[in-house]
Amino acid sequence: MSRFNFANCSGVILDSCRPHGVWFDSDELRRIVEFISGGGLDMSRAKERLNLELERRRLEQAAGDPERYSDFQPRTPDSIRASRGLLHFLLGK
Repeated sequence: MSRFNFANCSGVILDSCRPHGVWFDSDELRRIVEFISGGGLDMSRAKERLNLELERRRLEQAAGDPERYSDFQPRTPDSIRASRGLLHFLLGK
């Protein structure tokens, strides 16, 4: 079982089991719905878009100057991608 912060910034820590899915402790589902209703998911997506743009620029720089960026390692994608299936389930979209 692993734990992740829903949308990387909600403050709701969910438990996830790859073969069995996501487990909610008491009150977590309500807190996620409130987070989404309050615009938190939109803010998280905007932050992810900004991070992707910064990453794109960094990759362009690395391609232009390979010696300077020889130890470059790509970043791990945000956990919001891992929670996409949960969002589709919760919101029916």
